[in-house]
Amino acid sequence: MSTEPQQNSETHSSTPSPEQPAKALASESSARSSRSPWYPLAVILGLSAVFFFLFVGITGTIFLSDRFTGSEDNASLAQGIFNEGGIGIIEMDGVILDSKRVLKQLRRFAASDQVKAVVIRLDSPGGSVAPSQEIHDAVKRFPKPIVASMGSVAASGAFYVAVAAKKVIANPGTLTGSIGVIMEFANLSKLYEWAKIERYSLKTGQYKDAGAEYRPMDPESRQLLQGVIDGVLQQFKQAVVDGRKLTPAEVDAVADGRILSGAQAHERKLVDSLGTIEDAVLEAAQMAGIKGKPRWIYPQSERKNPFLDLFLEGEPDGSEARQSLDANAGVVRAIVNGVEKVTGAAALPPGIYWVWRTGVNH
Repeated sequence: MSTEPQQNSETHSSTPSPEQPAKALASESSARSSRSPWYPLAVILGLSAVFFFLFVGITGTIFLSDRFTGSEDNASLAQGIFNEGGIGIIEMDGVILDSKRVLKQLRRFAASDQVKAVVIRLDSPGGSVAPSQEIHDAVKRFPKPIVASMGSVAASGAFYVAVAAKKVIANPGTLTGSIGVIMEFANLSKLYEWAKIERYSLKTGQYKDAGAEYRPMDPESRQLLQGVIDGVLQQFKQAVVDGRKLTPAEVDAVADGRILSGAQAHERKLVDSLGTIEDAVLEAAQMAGIKGKPRWIYPQSERKNPFLDLFLEGEPDGSEARQSLDANAGVVRAIVNGVEKVTGAAALPPGIYWVWRTGVNH
């Protein structure tokens, strides 16, 4: 009998009063009403600021790492921005048919405070005369120390580019030299006759069809074209005289189209020293006054999306390929392509070349 009232009293004490929920709701409502009406906007602005700074930080890191980094030892972004700079690396591979890419890279490196000197790595048998001259002149005028490093092949037009650098370093087994000019023509008159194709031209002067493939070259045209390439050869030889500080007689002794090993070129003072690209980078760093191991800085990645080229400066990658396709148009080009497949020898588009011909046949 004495326990029941006690249990009832405990039950009544544990049951919340009907007034308590009302008080809680009133307290919460009062807290909400005490907040500023700008509170939701402040929350939105705060979150937007967080996302904005995250976006800027990520995109800035990507941009700066693409523009300023590229060292072989994967130096950090902070090191890439705040250290004393590094060595820009420009790679020239294959036949030289266009100069725009290399000229753009030289301009960017000249404008970058992070690039203190440049190494131009040459692995080319040469190529067209005019692009080689444009690159040569840009290298010669480059405002910072620039060193030419020769890879497997740095012949003819590539050698022409190299002589404009402050220093030239070749591997002992590099194939270089090939100081000379070449123009190539095809006499397909017998092939046309066999195929019962008759080609002819209407012209306004004796030499307008000089070198045409549908007839043998006459002596007058041969003499005319020989005079053209002889003049271009003199331009080549003078560039070597000026760049390598040699006498005309020293250059004439090797200006017969011959190739030389890097060791032979060093003996004839056509290169300054023998060494690797690492030696060239260290030489450039010393010339620029960089202490310790220098960073290697590669150019900003070339654009791969042609859509972006509608809005950004320059032509999209592949302009050289388009030029090559244009040069390949027509009946003559198709026939020459067939000869290439049979013989395995690559034919160049019409033009005057500073190129080691054998180096193109692969």
